[in-house]
Amino acid sequence: MNFIKNICWIILGVIFCSYLFAEEKTLDVDTILINIDPDKVNKAQVKEYFKEVHGKIAKGEGKVINILPGSKENSRIRILTPASTPEKGYNVILFTTQDATSEISIGDIIIFEGIVERINAFQGASLDIHGTYQKKTSGK
Repeated sequence: MNFIKNICWIILGVIFCSYLFAEEKTLDVDTILINIDPDKVNKAQVKEYFKEVHGKIAKGEGKVINILPGSKENSRIRILTPASTPEKGYNVILFTTQDATSEISIGDIIIFEGIVERINAFQGASLDIHGTYQKKTSGK
């Protein structure tokens, strides 16, 4: 009987440790944008979904639409991903401390990753993400 008890404790310990040390899954930006699309979901659903994704890490790829200087040495990069085509022309704003004005140009494709900070539904859904980017080269 003690043998079975010990086996159960070991199994519970393994399950607990795997949960404790599990790496947080990176979210897909396009999936988030689809789930906050004002044409498909109501404000209450968007608000509830935002609670799930706020502060989590998201990753995506898109075309640079505009690069704006920001406050406190941040650049704001407006990006259009394939998830939607909002009226305003972009669906992600990436806030970054990287020197975007010298590293990338309008029309470049970038891969970006960062923390989901805000959702904006004016003229189509968009996300504010604070993070980093990497210019996609044609060989990737």
